[in-house]
Amino acid sequence: MELPFSSFRFDDLFNRLDHYSRFSLRADALSGLTVAVMGVPQAMAYALIAGLPPVWGLYTAMVTCVVSAALGSSSHLVTGPTNAICMVILSLTAHLPEKYGYSLLEIVLLLTFLTGAIQFLFGILRLGGIIRYVSHSVVVGFTAGAGVLIAANQLKNLLGIHFEERPEHFYEVLKLTILELPHSNYYALILGLATALCVVFLPKVNARLPGALIGIVVSGGIAYFLGWHLPEMGANKVEIVKDIEPIAATLNLFHFPQLIAPPPFELTRELGVGAIALAILGLIEAASIARAVAAQSGQRLDFNREFVGQGAGNIVGSFFSCFAGSGSFTRTAVCYKSGGKTRMSAVFSALWTATTILLFAPIANYIPKASLAGILIIVAYSMIDKRRLVITWKSGKHSRMVLFGTLISTLILPLEYAVFVGVFLSIVLLLRVTGHTDLTQLVQRPDSGFDEIPFSRAPQSEVVTVNMEGDLYFAAAEDLDYELLKCLTPKTRVVILRMKRLRAVGSTAMAILEHFDEILKSKNMHLVVCGIEESLKDVMTGSGLRRQIGEQNLFYADNKLFQSTELSLARAWSIVEMERRRNQAASKSPINLDTSITVESILSRRILRFGNQHQIREAVWLISEMMKHIKKKNAQPLFLQNTEGKLDSELTLSVVLKTLGQNLRNEELDALSDEKLGKKLREEFRIRINTIARKDLPKIEKSTRLETAVCLLREHDSHTLPVCDEDGRLIGMIAPIDLLKGLGEALDFNPEKEMPNA
Repeated sequence: MELPFSSFRFDDLFNRLDHYSRFSLRADALSGLTVAVMGVPQAMAYALIAGLPPVWGLYTAMVTCVVSAALGSSSHLVTGPTNAICMVILSLTAHLPEKYGYSLLEIVLLLTFLTGAIQFLFGILRLGGIIRYVSHSVVVGFTAGAGVLIAANQLKNLLGIHFEERPEHFYEVLKLTILELPHSNYYALILGLATALCVVFLPKVNARLPGALIGIVVSGGIAYFLGWHLPEMGANKVEIVKDIEPIAATLNLFHFPQLIAPPPFELTRELGVGAIALAILGLIEAASIARAVAAQSGQRLDFNREFVGQGAGNIVGSFFSCFAGSGSFTRTAVCYKSGGKTRMSAVFSALWTATTILLFAPIANYIPKASLAGILIIVAYSMIDKRRLVITWKSGKHSRMVLFGTLISTLILPLEYAVFVGVFLSIVLLLRVTGHTDLTQLVQRPDSGFDEIPFSRAPQSEVVTVNMEGDLYFAAAEDLDYELLKCLTPKTRVVILRMKRLRAVGSTAMAILEHFDEILKSKNMHLVVCGIEESLKDVMTGSGLRRQIGEQNLFYADNKLFQSTELSLARAWSIVEMERRRNQAASKSPINLDTSITVESILSRRILRFGNQHQIREAVWLISEMMKHIKKKNAQPLFLQNTEGKLDSELTLSVVLKTLGQNLRNEELDALSDEKLGKKLREEFRIRINTIARKDLPKIEKSTRLETAVCLLREHDSHTLPVCDEDGRLIGMIAPIDLLKGLGEALDFNPEKEMPNA
């Protein structure tokens, strides 16, 4: 019997190890060292945000980092303590020791275990795609709010002051800080500011200088040699890491969480909501950071696997004195930019961090608490990404609402609820956008193609074509039948529904469309459906709507654009024609023939039309492209239409050229190169064409007599006359040569025969 692992070959393993050692080992080791140099002081500082001993930040940067890297999919994601996560941990746990009588460390370990279990479950259930439904505005707003909170909470450590009571809200923190300002420790303030200056300015001198590390070494050295850390300083004593909890030069990290087996019910229930928020926030951070780096490295990510890695890292970390961690943008960016090749670069960063503990723990104990606060305040400032805030604010009212709602919630609510407020707002606004099917109307042009007109604004016609796009699930389908009735006019005989771009069509939508069909039949109207794709066909068949409408009135999607729409129009007009003949036969009314000579016989349907909201550059591009396909290169005007497809104005080539050259001077033309001349012309490209177009156009229809057209052409002082239908929609134009030929035919005179050179 062959064992499952009997095909394992050691030579393959050795070949892979040899390939890795030759091509990636050195790069990963150096990258990991760079991450550790930058990340060690940062990890200690982040632990302070969570209200935990600084050494716990180092443990989290080791254990969680190794496990998440081993099981994750990103080659560069470095997991560990992060500012936003630590802020949520503080918000969730700071008040619980007094309430339940358990130590803060044990409560944090239970929270970390619950967070990891939720994340691991997300990955196992393959819910990686759920992150896509959380708006980017939530992350931007929460991160900015967390930055403000971190800075506010670290002011007391920077100033060396203490609060007699623990403030729960942002405004309480500011109030107590202002009240305690007279008791500030200026020695602590000097050390904190010195560290902050090193963090800000040293990288500007040389990007490779670790500002945070140099800052804490300098400030720690000053405090130690001047004796500012000694008890003899009294009220001016500067707190150091040793005063919080000494860092031992050992890696005896294992600690079985006392509250896991069995977990206290009330405490677990209270931590549950926070653990869900912490898990979602951690996954959002890790996924967005991994995606950002993968966009540069070209790596393809598996978010389900990444969720498993993040969850496993927190679960294992809860047994090794770690708090919940997530992907760190700073450490991940450093890992990628410093040349990291594989996930081993994150593992190496953990190994270098462990080496730091073993070799430099006695020195790390003398790092001033104010120095770590200085680092955190700079980090908090960097969290408020002004460029991303501006972009998000300008991205639309929905983005602004989510951003503002999340930011304000972060400042006034517990952070775990702020996360849910942001997620709830983004989902509600998403449903608000998708909960409405976009309806427009298509009007076929006399020459070719279609005009798309705002819904219920199209001219009256026997055939109404409604274009439906977007989602059509139960929320979007509500009152859809009554919405569709708005397109009906007294002339309407057939309604065509183009359903090519519909998504999420369900049973509710089928019931609504069935009701709409019944309403049309009660009004002696007909329903035709086109653009039916395979998924929609199955739903219509199962619901019985396909049978009710009739196969002769259904047209299925084709790879040729608008093929099914054109077929449905042919079907609709055949219905209209059959009804007209039936009515004429019933009434036996004589047909009235109009023998007057009109412009319809000389109408040219080859015209250039464009929307009136475009810029000159777009008009130039359109005209140049159209002229490539026209044999006669005579000047042809550009007719502009409004959003309803009605004729608005006329733009001639002479006006375009005059506008483009309005800043050109004859005396400077000879000195201009082609490149500079083109640049001069492009200065006017952004002018909107509706500001220079001619709007005083005559009203000419197909029924206008030739002699009237001649008079209008003279009065209009133009080379062409636009011809519109009764609703003001452009259907063609008349040029002088067309009028001349028409008049010749009317006078029984052929100008082509008498004037061959004309």
